Order: sequence, then C-alpha cells, then structure tokens
Amino acid sequence: MTVRANKKNQAKRAAHFPIRTAIHCGPEIEDDCQTGETENISGSEVLFVRDLLTVNKALVLKFPLPTEIGSEAGAIMLCCGHIVRTILPPVSDLPAPMAAQFNDYQLTLRGSTEAEKSK
Repeated sequence: MTVRANKKNQAKRAAHFPIRTAIHCGPEIEDDCQTGETENISGSEVLFVRDLLTVNKALVLKFPLPTEIGSEAGAIMLCCGHIVRTILPPVSDLPAPMAAQFNDYQLTLRGSTEAEKSK
C-alpha cells in the first residue's frame, strides 16, 4: 500500500534560523519583564526558552537580531505576539521551549532612530 501526501494541502513552514540570543518578554516590555534565550527565529515566530507561559498568552517580546548568524546585533526587534505552542522538555528540571507568533513588530536598526514597522 502506498500513502501519498497531498502537497497542496500541506502548509509550508517558514525558514527558521538557529539564532541564540537573549529575549526579554512579558505583558509589557518595561513592567514585569523576564529574560529567556531564543533557539530559533523565523519571519513569523520565535522559539525561546524561559519560565513556561500558557498557550494564547499575549506578550511583548524584545530581542536583538544579528546581521549574520554569529555576529553582533544589527537591529532590535520589538514584537507583540502570543504563545502558539509549548514543547515538553526531555527532563522535568529543564525549562520548556515555547513558540510565540508575531502579531505586530517594530524593527530598529542599530545606530538608527527610525523604526521599520510591519502589519
């Protein structure tokens, strides 16, 4: 028996880049902000590790984006988003990775006072 996938119905996954950097997140970026670490970043979401948040939790995220993988920050990303999924860690004492989808973002280039806005 042969099983065939219908490629038209499969959603294409955005390219994810293995960027590890500090991420600040919370209900408001200035108040009650916690720090975590990104694992990968795409054009629509970020996978990061910190204390577990519930799915659909709205939050503000702030993290640096390098100009190249492994280089220093070329821009700062400020996003409004929400948690779309959590991943159980292999060991219970490890923090759980979770993904936040971007609803809106502002990108500020390093050394610039103007920000590029999307959505």
